[in-house]
Amino acid sequence: MLNKSGSLLGQKVGSAVQELSEADLVRFCSEIFPDQPMYQRMVNEARFGLSRVLPVLASLGRDHPEVLEVGAGSCILSAYLASRNVRITALEPLGPEFDFFTDLQSSVVDFCRRKGIPFDVVRATGEQIDILERFDLAFTINALEHMRDPLLTLDNMLRSLKPGGALLAHCPNYTVPLEVHFNILLVTRSKPINEWLYRSKIARYPAVWNELNFIRYIDVRRHLRRRGSSFTFNTSVLRDAVRRLLDDPIFAQRMPMPVRVIGSILRYTGLVQALGLLPARLQTPMEVLIRKH
Repeated sequence: MLNKSGSLLGQKVGSAVQELSEADLVRFCSEIFPDQPMYQRMVNEARFGLSRVLPVLASLGRDHPEVLEVGAGSCILSAYLASRNVRITALEPLGPEFDFFTDLQSSVVDFCRRKGIPFDVVRATGEQIDILERFDLAFTINALEHMRDPLLTLDNMLRSLKPGGALLAHCPNYTVPLEVHFNILLVTRSKPINEWLYRSKIARYPAVWNELNFIRYIDVRRHLRRRGSSFTFNTSVLRDAVRRLLDDPIFAQRMPMPVRVIGSILRYTGLVQALGLLPARLQTPMEVLIRKH
């Protein structure tokens, strides 16, 4: 469990891992970025990523775990982990659809260099990973839906793990037809149909739209079963997302009004907890933990 500062309690954790917390991440970022809305949003996303990764890191019980982040984006989370003696490899190809990350990454990398924090960014995609049995943990947070071949990426991440290692993947589940990057309800999974219906919104970020792969729970589950993988889907992820919607104003600002209204109704009626009863296939986002034997 977590205490109020976000640190782990009641678990055996390695010396590097037990220093990690969301509050400490915010402090780390305050030395890099000015207090402006864009940077606040990026730091907030890194906090969210840390909240998903921390329990898995703790369960490994390694003093100085070696970690792979795929789709590192701004690299804030990877840099923070590196600053706390987690050996991290951050993969981020920085395609044209995410060129706004360039300045953020430069600030992060320059800061780490000045502070003597060992941190490098690898310009590669998840499909290009060719590393065998090196990492204790591999994770990807809200990036799998942007990959050309997300299932190949999962295979490559799993191969990169040492025996006993873990893979955490968190991303939208397009079984539920909500597209969170554009805040639209999809009409079928046809890109041409939706592109025509929502052309004004999509025209603002066409490169982002073009790369979305509309990955679904059933795609991931079927693939992992064929591979004989040991995996578990998190059935509390939708409940956690609604709680974040209600308690995280930076996140809530990004959501359309109908979604916020539904969240408020769920809290008022006391039904937030009941969301954990929904089967994983009907929850978005989805989160799967894969263990390597």
